[in-house]
Amino acid sequence: MGKAQLIRGLQIVAAVLVVVLVVGLYKAKSDASRAEAHVRQLHQTIAETEASNRALNAEIAHLESPARVQELSQQHLEVTPGGQSAALPENDIANRLPAPRGRQAHP
Repeated sequence: MGKAQLIRGLQIVAAVLVVVLVVGLYKAKSDASRAEAHVRQLHQTIAETEASNRALNAEIAHLESPARVQELSQQHLEVTPGGQSAALPENDIANRLPAPRGRQAHP
């Protein structure tokens, strides 16, 4: 095998190696591009979920606001806010409570 044949063989091996590296680089680049698009989509989904959570938290705050609860209790239950005079003495609380279920009431 002559020197020219050896150089020609090395050139062929180098050309094949370059083609393999170019194909590998193209695949890596396209995989990275797909992964980047997926990450952008995940960030979009996270942002939408966080916005939805903020809206739900604002709705919860509105629904649980003391003024709204008081208004609904007055409207539907006819309950008005009481003062100290409306509170039961501690001794009378046990007499006002219903007997526990499954047990007999203590006299």
